[in-house]
Amino acid sequence: MSLAARRWLAFVLTLLGPFMLLALWEIASRAEAINPLFFPPPTQLWETADQLIASGELWQHVQASLRRILLGFAVAAAPGVALGLMMGLWWPVRALLNPIAAALFAIPKIAILPLVIIIFGIGETSKVAMVAISVIFLVVLSTMSAVMDVDQAYFDVARNAGAGPLETLRTVAFPGALPGIFSGLRIALGFSLLVIVGTEFLAAKNGIGYLIWNSYQTFSIEKMYIGLVVTALLGWLFNLLMDEIERVVIPWRSAPVALPRIPLPERVHEWFMATRPFSFTASIIPVLIGTLLAAYDGAFDLGRFCLVIVASVLVHAGSNLVNDYFDHVNGADKPAALGRGGAIQRGVIPPRGILVFGLVLFAIATVIGLWIVYITGWQILLFAVPSLLAAYFYTGGPKPLGYIALGEVTVFLFMGPMLVVGSYYVQAETISWAAALASLPVGLLVTAILQANNIRDIQDDTEAGKRTLATFIGRRWANREYVVLVVSAYLVLAVITLGGVLPALVLIAFVTIPRAIETARIVLHRDEARLLNAALRMTAGLHLRFGLLMSAALLLTIWF
Repeated sequence: MSLAARRWLAFVLTLLGPFMLLALWEIASRAEAINPLFFPPPTQLWETADQLIASGELWQHVQASLRRILLGFAVAAAPGVALGLMMGLWWPVRALLNPIAAALFAIPKIAILPLVIIIFGIGETSKVAMVAISVIFLVVLSTMSAVMDVDQAYFDVARNAGAGPLETLRTVAFPGALPGIFSGLRIALGFSLLVIVGTEFLAAKNGIGYLIWNSYQTFSIEKMYIGLVVTALLGWLFNLLMDEIERVVIPWRSAPVALPRIPLPERVHEWFMATRPFSFTASIIPVLIGTLLAAYDGAFDLGRFCLVIVASVLVHAGSNLVNDYFDHVNGADKPAALGRGGAIQRGVIPPRGILVFGLVLFAIATVIGLWIVYITGWQILLFAVPSLLAAYFYTGGPKPLGYIALGEVTVFLFMGPMLVVGSYYVQAETISWAAALASLPVGLLVTAILQANNIRDIQDDTEAGKRTLATFIGRRWANREYVVLVVSAYLVLAVITLGGVLPALVLIAFVTIPRAIETARIVLHRDEARLLNAALRMTAGLHLRFGLLMSAALLLTIWF
């Protein structure tokens, strides 16, 4: 199984696990295999969640708990790491403090709550202090262990090179211990959630813990489950946040491992790979967001959704094939070029075969589109026909759009607003301004994918006479355009969300900012084709993560 296929399978299984659990819960509760009084079906929780969200009560509790967790964690993390580094490096410090840290860490944290309240009072300070006290010793001990696990040979080399204590700490101990430090911080952040929920059970008038405990005392079982689900979601989000930060700080930990590819028949595999299947997320994400926005407004049909997904992927695949054919004919694709489809250049599939394959996929997509027209009305042609023409004329025809610096505009319009709004229309049979606005960050990021591609190919495109916007404005301004596209996606999402167009939960997409910064640094400061090709893949991954998080936020909002 290829690495990409394994990632897709992992993603499917990640979604499948929770849905299977919820489905089993729903079936068991409705069949009364479990007591529905204590285990109400998940579908019955929606109304309660909707009331809590509409009243603002749920957000008030989440906000209170988040503030306490983040403040307490921030207070403890930095000094905890610093103290752990000193204990790991210098045995006298370790001998002095290790027994104290180990003993205090072993005390059940809820047992010190009365003492914390006596010292800090019953206000917010005591709750922040509870988190900080609970976390700091965990961070100290994990950091100390991480430093002690660094190979002693590295310290010997540093000393032989004349490094002093601080230089050894900066160049050997800290970078060598970073994986272990992040493991400790990850556990500590999750532990902060555990501690604050327990603290709010006993000493708070708001927060998720208070919501759960108060619901138990008043026998509001549905509200209690909402509190538990929100706690679980926060734990997942904290883990995701640490993943993104760790990916930026210690990127060598996420280096891919070569895996055997899917055992498809060789010929079928080559034809399939010629469609560039791993680019399909750029057309799937807009459809998913448009459909979920329609579901958020009360309109959803699974059959229509499947038809639109299949049609959009077929058009995307056909466009990739047609682009490869015309780029080959026009001399824009060279045998040694990075990131191309490559089937023509390797002699695996003849150019005419690539073109015919692409046109066949267009034809199948057209048949599906006509069925959608039959279901929804002729108005959907206003989205479908221009999209199909843009897919062909991007590199085909006498004046290819991608060859006259109109590629970015075309991609933005047809893989942003047209796909999102069109998908919304298929479900709701009306136009939505919310869908149009929500499509903007999606369109900006998919345009950034194209811009990263064009930046990488500036030299080859210039030699072939292909006038992309990057070749027209030059590398420096192309870099700046890339940054503007990525930054604008986050700014637009923030503005439309704070303006009430989208639910506040979609701001979870901001956890991808570290990934965006990492990718922008490569584009701005590196010239190697290999690294720019990596930046292209990372931009595609950024679009995928950003879109999936937006979709997950919309799905959760619909659910609750």
